[in-house]
Amino acid sequence: MADTEVIDQAQAPDDEFALEQRLYEESLKTLDEGQVLQGLIVAKSNDELLVDIGGKSEGVVTSRELSSGLSISDLKVGDTLEVLVHRIDGDGDGTMYLSEKRARALKTWEKVLEAHERNDAINATVTQVVKGGVLVDLGMRGFVPASQIRRHPVGNLDELVGKELRLKVIDLDHKRRRVVLSQRVVLEEELNQKKQELLSTLQAGQIREGTVVRLADFGAFVDLGGIDGLIHNSELSWSRIKHPSEVVTIGDKVMVEVMKFDTEAKKVSLSVKHSLEDPWKTVPEQLVEGTVVPAVLIKATQNYLLVEVLPGVTGMVPKSEFDPATAPAQGETVQVRLLSINTGTRRITASLVKAAEGAENATLPVPEPEAEAEAPTGMTIGDALAAPSEPTPES
Repeated sequence: MADTEVIDQAQAPDDEFALEQRLYEESLKTLDEGQVLQGLIVAKSNDELLVDIGGKSEGVVTSRELSSGLSISDLKVGDTLEVLVHRIDGDGDGTMYLSEKRARALKTWEKVLEAHERNDAINATVTQVVKGGVLVDLGMRGFVPASQIRRHPVGNLDELVGKELRLKVIDLDHKRRRVVLSQRVVLEEELNQKKQELLSTLQAGQIREGTVVRLADFGAFVDLGGIDGLIHNSELSWSRIKHPSEVVTIGDKVMVEVMKFDTEAKKVSLSVKHSLEDPWKTVPEQLVEGTVVPAVLIKATQNYLLVEVLPGVTGMVPKSEFDPATAPAQGETVQVRLLSINTGTRRITASLVKAAEGAENATLPVPEPEAEAEAPTGMTIGDALAAPSEPTPES
């Protein structure tokens, strides 16, 4: 019995220590891994922070567990820090390892989920260019594909590093907590809103200022401040043109008239020439039927020639008025006779004048009207010859 009692007394301190250790470990277990807590920095070294998270519990934050851009030297004793219980060393001394960057990422993930659910935009800074796009700092890492940065292709992605983007979530991986974002969606939504506001104020006949943003073979696209309208080649100038670059260049400010618009399709047809002086106003003063004038051949077919007799004023030479086999070349200056001029229908019919005839008409002066013949006197030629000459009056 004595031996047994001695053994029990010797084991008592060990049992008490084991009990205290077990109770301490159980108290730590009440702080679940993954839990986010507000802590107070109570000590620091070159590579670690000791953080009091309450309940007489302290944990360690290593430099690796701080967010990008945050270092131990930036923090001081007495600062508060939001941390996540990353790992509890139950097999060793029960040290609790905390993470500031994981706490931030977890809270950010919750904000990302909320923003996605509410379709809200998030601001984030570009931190790195990677294959296919850029990485942004949301409080966690997010990926923006190059095609989702702007409405139009981006040239040098490196120029975006350090810049803030307005983003919306377009894809989520809940298991890996990965997020794909888009600024293009934000820009397109804003543009659509501007389009709706602009369309509600448009009226046919309005004169508005716009900026030429794109040229196509058939016309020029003009930004009216939220919506692009099309000026067809026929509406760019009173003169006939082959390409809009003959009249405008990208970036030009132009005054345009709203011709028509489709609210549902968000399409607007514009005109520049209607805001310009109508060249037909001067036709009655400059052109006269029957006269020969120089003209520039702008189109030739087997059935007619189209000529420009004044800037912006065209006439037609029908097949009966020229020889298709010897038709002049496009762009050549020819002589035409104006057969008919109808300012009401804006139609001029002309005939092609041969070179010799054109030169003759160009050099001969217009004959003056002949004087009326004197009334006959009844005298014969012989009488006139025999008649004495009248004496000249004295000077």
